[in-house]
Amino acid sequence: MQTKTVSKLYNVCPLCHGTGKYEEYDDHKANMLGDHYQRVNHANEIAAWKMAVEETSYTKECTKCHGNGHVLNDEGQRMYKMLKQYA
Repeated sequence: MQTKTVSKLYNVCPLCHGTGKYEEYDDHKANMLGDHYQRVNHANEIAAWKMAVEETSYTKECTKCHGNGHVLNDEGQRMYKMLKQYA
């Protein structure tokens, strides 16, 4: 996998792609809503699923980079450990 380098010590976060946030949806609720939309609206499966995912989506702060959009690369990890050791 190709990673983008922000600086010598940091890479762009692979989870949120540098935004600090990402979108998730509630799978359980989306399944129930999708079934409901198919039965009530006679929508096809793809359209019902899209509506259900759209309705249950929410934005979450990235846990890997803690919202700042970048993570330490290998060299950054080594530098951090050395600084921590001598601090």
